[in-house]
Amino acid sequence: MEGSELDVARLNMFLRTADRVYIVLKEFPSYTFDDIYDNVYEFPWEDYMQPDSEVLVDGKCVKSTIFAISATQKVVKKAIMNRLSDKYKTKNLSESGERFRVYFSNVNDKFSLMLNTSGPGLHKRGYRDYVAKAPIKETLASAMLMLSDFYYDKTFVDPFCGSGTFVIEAANIALNIAPGKYRSFDYTGWSFFGKTAYKSALTEAMDKERDYKLDFYGSDIDGKAINLAERHAENAGLTGKIKFFKKDIKDFDFTEPFGTIVTNPPYGERLMDKENVTGLYKTLGKVYSKLDNWSLFLITSADGFERAFGRRADKNRKVFNSDLECRIYEYFRKEKYFRNGKKGENND
Repeated sequence: MEGSELDVARLNMFLRTADRVYIVLKEFPSYTFDDIYDNVYEFPWEDYMQPDSEVLVDGKCVKSTIFAISATQKVVKKAIMNRLSDKYKTKNLSESGERFRVYFSNVNDKFSLMLNTSGPGLHKRGYRDYVAKAPIKETLASAMLMLSDFYYDKTFVDPFCGSGTFVIEAANIALNIAPGKYRSFDYTGWSFFGKTAYKSALTEAMDKERDYKLDFYGSDIDGKAINLAERHAENAGLTGKIKFFKKDIKDFDFTEPFGTIVTNPPYGERLMDKENVTGLYKTLGKVYSKLDNWSLFLITSADGFERAFGRRADKNRKVFNSDLECRIYEYFRKEKYFRNGKKGENND
């Protein structure tokens, strides 16, 4: 995939489920450390970096002759620094200046050398400065929301909202607020990179925002989590748009005819024990059984969820929440929801 500096800025600004945006600098076969060193050294790093640039190297080795990640990191870093030293004719490489995160991917002896334009992962939106116990990444939350049938003009609820991630991400999608609006990116600090790309992407993002009244709610039995969710909503510019309140799942009392629940309940891993989690899932199943025209999208690693819930999912899919293997269980409403009451404008 080829692109411009503006494409880099737009990808970082608008991608909701991606991890990072990389620029591929060079690709080559690698069977020895000499192959890696020589090819990395030959790249014109001086066209991108200054003699005082900070260089951080990370990467992966998969099914390759060279499989030692730490040793490969050292070889790549040494080649870059030697090239800069030779081209700038100095041994004073202080690494006190612009930060460059170099990433390598050595898969099946094919070595890809990349620049990380994002910096920290794109799940870090900028609004979540503190986290509750066992949070879900914003990127995974967005992916689940995109799989769901939630829409801006019907009720949305997360009854295990924790620090508010699902409700905030749902509101951002509904209002078309760019996920990168409130954060910084590494590429903006590079002297070789144009200064107008970020401003253009940010202006585009703000021009595309929408203003709707939302019936989006988050609840949790933990009052401290609710305080944190409200703080994060304020950081995200959503005060007054979404609501959070303390409530036990057994007291779920929404009566709207249509709605969507997307949630990340305790798994019995870090929060609660397995016996209590089973009881929690049974309670959730009883609550949901009374909601004929609500849909439910739930992620958990717990074995036997469907048995405890009391109903097989209409669909489920395997995903990983960090390093934990989980499943997303999808339960669909009995009747289709039509926008504005008009057939043919189905939300699906």
